Amino acid sequence: MNVHHILSLHDGWSKDAELQCPYFDTSGECNASFSTLLPSQRTRRNLCANEDYDNCPIFLAKVLRGR
Repeated sequence: MNVHHILSLHDGWSKDAELQCPYFDTSGECNASFSTLLPSQRTRRNLCANEDYDNCPIFLAKVLRGR
């Protein structure tokens, strides 16, 4: 059993989860936003559901608010 498998069993973590925004909600709502923002399908495809989510201004604002 490898480390990734153990972590996925323990924390619900998977390698695929690293490749999308941690605030990406499968219902389509952006949980990084203050409001109930519904990103467009294009935004979800280009930013939320891939490893480029750190280019998203809403994600960046969430990270900066947390500091």
